[in-house]
Amino acid sequence: MASFSQQVKDEIIRLELSGRQHCIKAELAAIIHLAGSLHLVGREQVALSVATESAGIARRIVKLFKAAYTLEGEIQVEEVGKLGKLRRYIIKISPQPELNELLLELGLLSRENTLENDIKPQLVKERCCRAAFFRGAFLAAGSITDPQKKTYHLEMIVHNEDFSNGLIYLLNLLGIKAKIGQRKGKHLVYLKDSEAIAKFLSLINANTGVIKLEEVRVIKSLRGEVNRLVNCETANLEKTLSAAWEQVENIQKLRGSPAWFDLPENLKITAELRLEHPEASLKELGEYHQPPLSKSAVNHRLRKIRELAAKVSKRESGAGS
Repeated sequence: MASFSQQVKDEIIRLELSGRQHCIKAELAAIIHLAGSLHLVGREQVALSVATESAGIARRIVKLFKAAYTLEGEIQVEEVGKLGKLRRYIIKISPQPELNELLLELGLLSRENTLENDIKPQLVKERCCRAAFFRGAFLAAGSITDPQKKTYHLEMIVHNEDFSNGLIYLLNLLGIKAKIGQRKGKHLVYLKDSEAIAKFLSLINANTGVIKLEEVRVIKSLRGEVNRLVNCETANLEKTLSAAWEQVENIQKLRGSPAWFDLPENLKITAELRLEHPEASLKELGEYHQPPLSKSAVNHRLRKIRELAAKVSKRESGAGS
C-alpha cells in the first residue's frame, strides 16, 4: 500500500494543469529549483535535467514543459538502489533558445548567466501562483508522515538557505507558520502543527489528504478525551477506595474497644453499612440508609467516627507508654 506521502502526491499529479500560464510556470519553477540540474554543453550552452523517482511526477513535468514552453523533454530511466529495484526518471532538455528563455523567466539564471538561488518575486505575486509553486515544491522535494503516527510532520528538502528563506516568507504570507532545520548538510522547511499541515494540503489542492488528516485528528482527539476521562475516573476510584478502606479500619478499631458501646445509634448504622459495602461511594452509601441520607450527611458521620477512632488510638498509645 502506498504511503500517505505518496497518496498525497498521487492526488496532486492527477490535478488538471491550470489554464493560467503564470501558475503553470510557477509550479514548473519550483520543481526545477528543487529537482533540476544545469549542465554545460559545448561552448556556453546549457542543458537541463530534472530527476524524480515517480513516473507520475515525470509525466506531469513533461506536461508542464509542453504547456508553458512547447519544449519536448526526453525521459530516461535509470535503475537505482540495491539490485536495481528502484527507478529514477530523468527528463532531459537539450540546449536550445527556448530553454534559455525558460531559465531566465523562471529565475534559475540571471541575464549574466549566473545561477539564481532565490525565488523570483514575479512568479509568485498572486495567491494562485503561490499555491502552484508549493504544489511543485512538494512534488519535487516534499514528504509527509502518516497522520496515524504519534507526531505530525511535513517537510521539503532544500539545497540552499536563500531558497528555504523564500519558502518560509511565502508560507508566512499565506498564514502558514513553518520552521527551518538542517539534515546532512541540506536545509529543511517543515511543519509540525496539524492545523498548519491541513492548511498547506488545502492550499495545494490535496483535498483527500486534508480529509484523511482531519479524520485522524478527530479520532486522536476523541481517544485522548476518552483516556483523560478514564484516567480521571481511575484516580477518583482509587481515591474513593483509599478513603473507604481508612473508614473500615476506623470502624474496626472502634468495634474492638469499649467506645463502640457508647457510639450513638445513627453512627453505628452508618458504620455497619460501611462494613457491608466497603466499595460504595458516599452517595451510594447514603442511599443504603433508611431513610436515605445525603452525601454530606454520610461524610459528616464518617468524619465523627474517624475522630472517635483517633481518640481511641491516642488512649491506647498513652496506655502502652
